[in-house]
Amino acid sequence: MKDYYVYLPGEYAGSIWGCVATSVGFTRVGPGCPYPPHRHPMDHHFSWSKGRVLQAYQIILISEGTGIFESEFESQTQTVNAGTVLLLFPGVWHRYEPDPGTGWVEHWIECRGSVFDEATRLGIIAPQRAVLRTGLGSDLVHCFDRCHFLAQRGALANQDMLSTLGLHLISVLARLQREERGFERAIDEIVERGHALITLRCHEPLDLHKLCAELGVSYSHFRHAFKTRLGISPKQYQLQVRLQKARDLLTNTEKSVKEIAEILGFESAFHLSRQFKERTGEAPSAWREKKVRLQTHSTGKSPVQTVKDRESNP
Repeated sequence: MKDYYVYLPGEYAGSIWGCVATSVGFTRVGPGCPYPPHRHPMDHHFSWSKGRVLQAYQIILISEGTGIFESEFESQTQTVNAGTVLLLFPGVWHRYEPDPGTGWVEHWIECRGSVFDEATRLGIIAPQRAVLRTGLGSDLVHCFDRCHFLAQRGALANQDMLSTLGLHLISVLARLQREERGFERAIDEIVERGHALITLRCHEPLDLHKLCAELGVSYSHFRHAFKTRLGISPKQYQLQVRLQKARDLLTNTEKSVKEIAEILGFESAFHLSRQFKERTGEAPSAWREKKVRLQTHSTGKSPVQTVKDRESNP
């Protein structure tokens, strides 16, 4: 692939993704070549002696060669090898360059937006962890390949898709950050199995000790790993699933709140109503009435009648 770079509007009004891709590029720096290449615009150009401060986030994948990286959050110079990702943050001084003896190949995407801000606030990505030894996994490589394909075939027309690839990269890096902090693959798989079983059995009482025995893991280990992975406890997740199914039944059936509570394993209709109102701000019956009014106004038919029509005309 030939070297290229594209720069895009940073205040793209059409973006609804919480992320706007503002730059994408690819550079191959040969041994002994000057760095950075002189063709880069002045707002992204920097010298090793002065370093640089960006106004956006950058994700840089080094796929070949070696070099070094420094930032105000790094206590010492970091070695960069093939399979390293560099994370650059707005307002954070940094500098990096390839080894003159090897050169390197870099792929990058630059983004702005609330998703990156929130990921930083939550510690999913952090300036203190700017150098990730990710390796050249297929998720990262394929994502950058897709970025290059779209950017070189109409970056402005494809800005939305490039922006969503920025989101995808954040999710990949979140997984890599967990792995880098020692989040074991084995417990990750156990959490996935537990998550599926809780979803499948959401109408049954949740005996977490019995579930952990079935999964072959200790109660404390599973609960901690589940909350780390999903952000909520197993009990909270079960309630979340039950309430989602309650919304589905309220929308698509004529079953009473009492019947729905029994189907989903709530202690009583009162218990369902209390939990439902805490999370939606409305009682189940009021929520259903609003949905019926909106659907009827939109289509002339209630949600239940729409479902019956579909069943009679598959």
